Amino acid sequence: MLGENTMSKEDDYRRNAANSMRLAQRASSCEDKGRLLRLAEAWLDLADRVHGAAKQLRRPTLLHPLIQKKLD
Repeated sequence: MLGENTMSKEDDYRRNAANSMRLAQRASSCEDKGRLLRLAEAWLDLADRVHGAAKQLRRPTLLHPLIQKKLD
């Protein structure tokens, strides 16, 4: 159930990014284009975070090699 919700959120975020990019293409001012492209980038970052969180739920947590070395 959590995976389905995560996937729909990720899809929604990517759709929002695509919409922001389409709006940026039609924007008349450079300022508006820049704002919309930054918004699209933020949506994609959020989608990537959700995707990464979903992947972590499916696999065991691994320690960073430096932390593992300290623990050994």
